[in-house]
Amino acid sequence: MLIVDNHIISPLLIQSALKHSIPIYYHNDQRDLVLPPQAKLLTNSESCLSILDKSNRTHAHTVSSKIVKNKAAFRKLISSVNPAYYFSLVTLENLLQMDKETVPYPVVIKPNKGYSSVGVYIVKQEEEWESAVISLQADLLLTKGVYADSVIDGEEIIIEQWIDGEEYAVDCYMNEHGKPVILNVLKRIFTSEHDTSDRIYFTSSMVIEEVKDQILSYLYGLNDQLQVKNYPFHIEVRLSQHGIIPIELNPLRFAGAGTTDLSHYAFGVNGAEAYFLDEEPQWETIMNQHDPFIYGFFCAEIPLQIKKELIQMIDHTRLKEEFSHILEYREINAANDRTFAVIFFKTESMTEIKRLLNIDLSQYIQLKPLKETIKL
Repeated sequence: MLIVDNHIISPLLIQSALKHSIPIYYHNDQRDLVLPPQAKLLTNSESCLSILDKSNRTHAHTVSSKIVKNKAAFRKLISSVNPAYYFSLVTLENLLQMDKETVPYPVVIKPNKGYSSVGVYIVKQEEEWESAVISLQADLLLTKGVYADSVIDGEEIIIEQWIDGEEYAVDCYMNEHGKPVILNVLKRIFTSEHDTSDRIYFTSSMVIEEVKDQILSYLYGLNDQLQVKNYPFHIEVRLSQHGIIPIELNPLRFAGAGTTDLSHYAFGVNGAEAYFLDEEPQWETIMNQHDPFIYGFFCAEIPLQIKKELIQMIDHTRLKEEFSHILEYREINAANDRTFAVIFFKTESMTEIKRLLNIDLSQYIQLKPLKETIKL
């Protein structure tokens, strides 16, 4: 079954469900939702977890999802896999009052329940602490009412060890036997060591080759703890000198805002279809094709300092001109998200990706003219 809310919905996801007669349950659906014990279930957004919590609270998928969505609970669960990893859970009030001299830098601070990079800050040293805490609090205030509490909850904050190394995002599922199946591997790129944005992820046969086996080995160990079957998820990890370290696990969905579709363009792998049909990508064949292109997605988001209600128009035509080869340009108009476009593209050069990463998106946003008031 596919559960969808009114968040950003991938056209490919809906087309796949209709093609294979996969039942779709909508966020405002009035039908009873009853899941068999070993049900195959996929959502387009974590806000759908609240639907499961109401209708199937004791189902294995619901129970497992509540554990992994809670970052602190997830850290405790995997402590046997990553025993040396530091984390601490505090309230927002405790964070604001914390003695910065006691913090074991470098750390990352972020909401215990979160989405995308909202409220995520890297704090390398004591001098950066106050600025990061203030910025986190500001993010939570600016996004309050935009996301449901089941998606972002700023009442609890997790402080965790910052891990150096390359960052990857993986779409995968555990099959009916609990075996992990990798559907996509995306590499993340940043403007600086303090950047936490989700603007660009990319993949290629080389990206798959450099980390697939290590991730697969880690997923086997992870499911020794989770013990889930027929379970899809999106996991973000870093490859450090100590091996694979998980950042977070997003349950019952793949890469958000439909960005998981990048594997369809890069490798011909439709993640949702593969999950529901019990298919495994032929990665050895894919890697041996020696495709010279790098495939990426670009999430164009309204900068936090711009209020959505003040926007008159967005110049999508001008933004398209920044890309050498667009595979698909999806205009997004979602009331509950700041993303205004998702662009799938390919390039033969990392130079183009680095340039795109540093574009100031405010130049494509036209604000409504200010009304002047004349005092008589």
